[in-house]
Amino acid sequence: MIKSQNSQRGFSMIELLIAMTVTIVIAGIASTLVAQSLRMRTREDARSDAIADAQRALNIVSREIANSGFGLPDNGLVTGDTGPTSIRFRANLNAYTTEAGATLVSDPDEDIKYSMYHDDAADRHYLVRYDVTRPDREGITVLANRLDTFSLTYYDMDGNTVDVVANTSNVSLVWKVMVEVGVTLPAIGAPGSPGYQPMRPLTLRSEVVLRNASQITY
Repeated sequence: MIKSQNSQRGFSMIELLIAMTVTIVIAGIASTLVAQSLRMRTREDARSDAIADAQRALNIVSREIANSGFGLPDNGLVTGDTGPTSIRFRANLNAYTTEAGATLVSDPDEDIKYSMYHDDAADRHYLVRYDVTRPDREGITVLANRLDTFSLTYYDMDGNTVDVVANTSNVSLVWKVMVEVGVTLPAIGAPGSPGYQPMRPLTLRSEVVLRNASQITY
């Protein structure tokens, strides 16, 4: 029995071209979706890293500022180094021990300053912790390198804003400090492109009540 030749014919050129075109279109759509997904993931990773860095810095700064004035007759803030973008505070952390130096603010972590260092050439900003009691570079720690801003607002016991720069004697009136750290989430993609997300600033805040010598406030 002779088989028909038509049953053994392959795809025609037109059919192959159509199949290839459909395959290319599907592959293009799939690659676009994958690229969008990767951009979104990159954005979310950058966002998570920036938020985590800012939150960690805010937690550490807030915890240490809360000790300001511990074991001292005042709130512990140091005039001249305390302002809207930096803060220096002191605490006698071993005030209730019998070890040598318990009456002095001279041990590590008892005299701390926080401020931002701006590297304009590299467009990098660092929140730096200075331990004044430790010499040279031993007392310098980069606490966060993803922050864009670090700002402080001071309040008295009645909730009024205190200007500690125009009149440094107002430092003694400070009862509470609001700490703000800001980060800028980077843009993903180009304007008009699929999955584009613009830059977005993010600010985290913490209000800290200073300890005093009587230990009434925590």
